[in-house]
Amino acid sequence: METAWIRIFVLTLTQCIAPAGKMICQEETVEYQFANEDDCARALVQMVELAARADNILVDRQQSDCRPAVLESSIFASNDEAMSALGETTNAIVIEGAQPRDDYLQAAHDERLRNTPTCDETNGAAPCKIGDIIMEPATEPARAEVWRQE
Repeated sequence: METAWIRIFVLTLTQCIAPAGKMICQEETVEYQFANEDDCARALVQMVELAARADNILVDRQQSDCRPAVLESSIFASNDEAMSALGETTNAIVIEGAQPRDDYLQAAHDERLRNTPTCDETNGAAPCKIGDIIMEPATEPARAEVWRQE
């Protein structure tokens, strides 16, 4: 186990909360730490939307944001080392990285490419493919109508 400086994102939320039935509010600033920027930004949006629904909370949007920061943290060489160090803690888990999302456009293109004959097979009649490029038939120019108010 080593110690290193890791990048985190700090969500700062500044709000003024009024007790029920009061006209004066108490300002407070809270901070939350996130491992990535998307989670921080999503949480900020959700907290601002939640506060907007409450009658007694005002959020200072000028002082509420997500900003990058660094934090000194313990770094483990492997999952096994992390689990052995955290094994004494009850309910310790190792969070795996998120799986990359499928590229549906690329998958659709690959499937169409597999099912499209080559231009040699169709004697140049489109649609056909040359290598990884799909040749589409020529289209007639679309007519556009222009409307004028007189």
